[in-house]
Amino acid sequence: MSKHLIKRKDVDFNLKDGWYCEVSLNKNPTGINVKPGDSIYIAQNGYAIYGKGVVNKVDNFKFHSLEELVHYALHKSNVKDNDYWISKFKDYSDKLPVLSIKGFEYNLINTECFEFAIPLEKRFLQQPVWYYLEDNFTLKIPSSSKNLTTHIPTKIRLEVYQKFKIVSNEHLIDIDHFVPRSIGGPGNIIENLIPISASINRKKSNHIPSKLLDLAKEFGFDKPKDFILSHDKFYADKESIQLAEKIVQKINTELNLEKIRLIYKKIRDFHFPYLEKVR
Repeated sequence: MSKHLIKRKDVDFNLKDGWYCEVSLNKNPTGINVKPGDSIYIAQNGYAIYGKGVVNKVDNFKFHSLEELVHYALHKSNVKDNDYWISKFKDYSDKLPVLSIKGFEYNLINTECFEFAIPLEKRFLQQPVWYYLEDNFTLKIPSSSKNLTTHIPTKIRLEVYQKFKIVSNEHLIDIDHFVPRSIGGPGNIIENLIPISASINRKKSNHIPSKLLDLAKEFGFDKPKDFILSHDKFYADKESIQLAEKIVQKINTELNLEKIRLIYKKIRDFHFPYLEKVR
């Protein structure tokens, strides 16, 4: 049986058994040769593997018009995901005339989310969204550790959803590193995580919360020139980012875990005081 890696931009970290789909315009979609019994690992694109499943059934289809695809999606498809199909309709409607639409649906069973998010190997980062793995591929699953990592373990991601009393929906909610992971902000402590809409998360990007820079003197650095501390103030200039990296390095390496948690909570709660009770 073969092994596969699927990378997704938008993901549902509450992975469940069910039907999924791959479809492509005027060519075979990647993964077309998947078969029942194959193993599939699922990753967030550019980030980490968070779950796996086993292929139970595969149904192939081919159409010659968008109308045929719409009829299939509405009346015959096993995939009951309106957002998925509407996104395909919108995309393909701009690419008419359609010569062919090829795809397949696959039923996953024995699905599980890993307790740890497993960082994608460098070789996978530039590969297609569906990648055929070598037969001897094995995951290097980390053991439980108190060491800080920028990756968000699935267990902690679900804990954030539960603590903030929200329903996981990949189209609505992201889990954001409040102190950005690009400068070393940890992902495996809940004190540096916050639920945020996907659009706001993209807008926030790697902007530095002003409360982090306000701690500069505590770690032996000068604050930026014309520095302003405010609940809604974030910095994205080169000087501030470089300073923030130095502060985070000191926090992550020179303090014990209890103090690290307290500092990241202090930063997050300053900008979002309503989260103060969330631990």
